[in-house]
Amino acid sequence: MRAKRASAFKNAKGFTLLELVIGIVVFTISLTIVLSLIVPQAEQTAEPFRQVKAAKLGQSLMNDILSRSYDENSDRSPPFETCNAKGNCSTTLGPEEANEDEYDDVDDYNGHVVSNVGGNYNNFSFAVTVDYDSDLNDSTPTDGQTFKRIDIAVTAPDGQVYNFSAYRGSY
Repeated sequence: MRAKRASAFKNAKGFTLLELVIGIVVFTISLTIVLSLIVPQAEQTAEPFRQVKAAKLGQSLMNDILSRSYDENSDRSPPFETCNAKGNCSTTLGPEEANEDEYDDVDDYNGHVVSNVGGNYNNFSFAVTVDYDSDLNDSTPTDGQTFKRIDIAVTAPDGQVYNFSAYRGSY
């Protein structure tokens, strides 16, 4: 009877404890390698979303600014005479109005800074600068009153800065 039991154990199929432990170790090592390759990729997938949000914010703000008149002294109704044609362009760049809702010309936004836009753009910030640049060369600013250069710097929550520039002409 004992001989039958011994031969039954020898013919038994299955895994030993040592084989199971080695299998678990190999599985753990392979899982660690696979996850170490996937995790950095997951962080990089958020970058395009931040770039798109920054671009939308910058373009929206630029459209809002460019929709304003060139100067405080430019006509906003017919005959639409520019301040250059009238010879009375304002020499000070900056807001003449106390409230952002009342900004009516491009240079009112000069120095405008928002540290947290909020809403869909939570933790995004921006800063606007406006300067005269008539030769369309940003290395020589304040060189005439025909064009104003608008620069917007949008800062994403991760600290990356996205710059947008445009010109508004007196015409």
